[in-house]
Amino acid sequence: MSNLLVLFIVPYIASAVAFTLLPLLRGYGKPLAVLMSFIPLVLLILGQPHWVGASINYVWLAPLSINFHLAVDSLTLVFLYLSAIIVPLSLVATSRWNLASPHTFYGLALLLQGLLIGFFTARDLVVFTVFWESMLIPLFFIISFWGGQKRQMAALKFLVYMIAGSTLMVAGVLALHFAALAKTGVSTFNFELLAKISEAAPGAGWIFAIFLLAFAVKTPLFPFHAWLPDAYCQAPLGGTILLAAILSKAGIYGILRIGKGFFPGLMIEWSSVLLALAIIGVFYGGLAAWVQNDFKRLIAYSSFSHVNFILAGLFIVNQVAQEGAVLQALNHGITIAALFLVAGWLEDRIGTTAISRFSGVAKYLPHLCWLTLFFVLSSVALPGTNNFIGEFMILFGLFAHHPWLTGVLGLSIILSVMYMLRWMQKVYFETPRPLEALNNDIGIKEMCIALPLVFLILWVGIYPTPVLHQIINWRN
Repeated sequence: MSNLLVLFIVPYIASAVAFTLLPLLRGYGKPLAVLMSFIPLVLLILGQPHWVGASINYVWLAPLSINFHLAVDSLTLVFLYLSAIIVPLSLVATSRWNLASPHTFYGLALLLQGLLIGFFTARDLVVFTVFWESMLIPLFFIISFWGGQKRQMAALKFLVYMIAGSTLMVAGVLALHFAALAKTGVSTFNFELLAKISEAAPGAGWIFAIFLLAFAVKTPLFPFHAWLPDAYCQAPLGGTILLAAILSKAGIYGILRIGKGFFPGLMIEWSSVLLALAIIGVFYGGLAAWVQNDFKRLIAYSSFSHVNFILAGLFIVNQVAQEGAVLQALNHGITIAALFLVAGWLEDRIGTTAISRFSGVAKYLPHLCWLTLFFVLSSVALPGTNNFIGEFMILFGLFAHHPWLTGVLGLSIILSVMYMLRWMQKVYFETPRPLEALNNDIGIKEMCIALPLVFLILWVGIYPTPVLHQIINWRN
C-alpha cells in the first residue's frame, strides 16, 4: 500500500475509533486520541526523504472523469507538517473535564485531520472541492456543541459565510472542465491539465473571481472577516486553535494552488487591488485589536491582521515576498496556536477574558507570564523568532516595487507591538491586586505542551533554511 494512501486513511480510522470505542475506555480516551493524532506526524518524519513526488491516482467516478488523485510536492509538505502539529496540539490543549461527550470532539478533530490531508494533497479539482467544503462540518459542530454562551450564533454565522463564499465554486469547477473539453477534447478535472487552459477559458476572469472569493472568505481577506471574531472567541480552546492555525491556511493554500497555479496572469493583473485590500486588513485588524478589552478578541483580531500581512506577501509580484508569505503561513499557524493556548490557560485561572478585571498577575502566575511573553515577542516579530524571517522577506520583496508602501506596511509591526504589549502590561505587569485564590501557576504538564512550540519558534527563527529549501523547491 502506498505511504500516501496510509497517511490519508489513518486519521479516518482514528476518527472511527474515537466515535465508537473511546466512550468505553473512560479515562484512557484522551491519551489514545492524542496518540492516534500523532501518527500522521510520525509518518511524515519517518518518510521525509521520499514524500515529495509521492502520488496515488485511482479512477473514482469514471463517467464524470473524476479520479481520486492525491500527490505531494514541497508546498504540500509544508502544510501537511503544520496540520500534523496543530491537530494533536488542539487535542492536548482541551480538557476532557470541560467537554460533554469528549470522544465526539476527538472524533471530529481527527476527521478534520483526514480532510486536511485530503485537501492539501488533492490534484483533482472535484476532489479538492469536496474536501474544501467538508472541512466546514467538523468545525461547525465543534463550535456549536462546545463553544461559549453565544456558540449557536457564532457557528451559524461561520457556516453562512463559508457557504456564501464558495456557493458558486461548483460552477467554476464545471466551467473549467467544459473549457478543457472544448479546447483539448479531453474530459478531465486534473490540476495539471486544467492549469494549461484556465486563463484561456471563456469567462476566465469570473471563474478566477469565484475561486478567489471562496479562498478570501475562509482566510479571511478584508472585508470578508465578519465571521472571525465570534467564531474564534466562542469556540472551545481546541476549536479556536484549529480555526486560527489551520482554517486560514487552507484559504492561503487555495490561493497558491488555484490562484497562482491556474490564473497566474490574472493574479498579476489584480495584484494592486488585492494588495490594497490586504494592507487595509492589516491595519484594520491591528487597530481593532488595540481597542479590545477582551484578550481573546484581541488575539483574534491580531490573527486577522497577521493573516492579511501574509496575503499581502502573496499578492506582491516578487518571488522573495511570495516565498516569505508561505514561510509566514507556517509561522503564523505555530504562533497563533501558542497565543490562544496560553490565553486559554490564563482564562482558566482568572475566570475571565476581560483585560481590565485583573492586574499584576505575573506575581501569582510567573511561569505563565514569561511563557506568554515569549509567544508575544514571537508574534511581534522579534529578531531570532520565526515571524521575523517571514515578515522581513515580505517587506524586502515589497521594497523592490513600492519602497514607500514598505514603510507604510512596516508601521503595522509597531502597531502589533503596541496592542500585544498593552495586553501584557495591563494583565501581568501593573500593580498587583490582592488575589489570594490565584496560586495555580502552570506546571510540568503545560510546559511539556508548550516547549515544542518554543522549539519550533526558535528553530525557524534561527535556522529557517530547511523550510525555505522546501518552499524554494516548489517555486522552481
